[in-house]
Amino acid sequence: MPNQLIPILLFLLCALSVPDTESATLMGTVQLQQTEKPARPKRYYMGPYRSSHHSVKTPEGPQNTVIYLKGELPLPNSGKKSTVEMRQKDEMFIPYVLPIQAGTSVSFPNEDNYYHNVFSVMSGERFDLGRYAKGKTTHQTFDKPGVVVVRCEIHPGMKAYIHILDTPLFTVPSKEGTYTLSNIPPGTYQLFAWHPDHGTRSQSITLIDTQTTTANFSF
Repeated sequence: MPNQLIPILLFLLCALSVPDTESATLMGTVQLQQTEKPARPKRYYMGPYRSSHHSVKTPEGPQNTVIYLKGELPLPNSGKKSTVEMRQKDEMFIPYVLPIQAGTSVSFPNEDNYYHNVFSVMSGERFDLGRYAKGKTTHQTFDKPGVVVVRCEIHPGMKAYIHILDTPLFTVPSKEGTYTLSNIPPGTYQLFAWHPDHGTRSQSITLIDTQTTTANFSF
């Protein structure tokens, strides 16, 4: 065997012997109790840009819950998109609840046949994107962790939430209430479940390498 091949073979053997990165999986369910929703406000804008709709449906269900982990362990690269969408369709924001990592840009495309004006004057980062028509979009970057309540200046029934997180370990459940978080470094974390109408629940949880841990929430 030529001497020059020996270093190459040693390198390949070392690479094959490196163990896989440690990771754990978390899964569970979210259950919500039915609560009465407050009455929608009357329209305060009656100008030419308003829609012909008189009411707006707010989606309900466990898919509006944000599940996230916080801990002192080194966190993996987020793998989350640097730009995500919150659409405006049928006089609704879609999705109704959007979790993002701090530093993410959110686009707000208008898919309705009338104008919208996306803004927020409540908690989190305040902004006003102005009025724009169907087929147009605007962007806003969110750097400060917190909850932003998104509204439309023209349609007071429109409302959504952007939950800005300082962790890459987050997800939302399915409509059936099931969720999964994968590729988590093993360790002890604080697990949170946040819902805009039901508040926050939390529990301490220890994740073990290559194992799946179950954690359920009930509001």
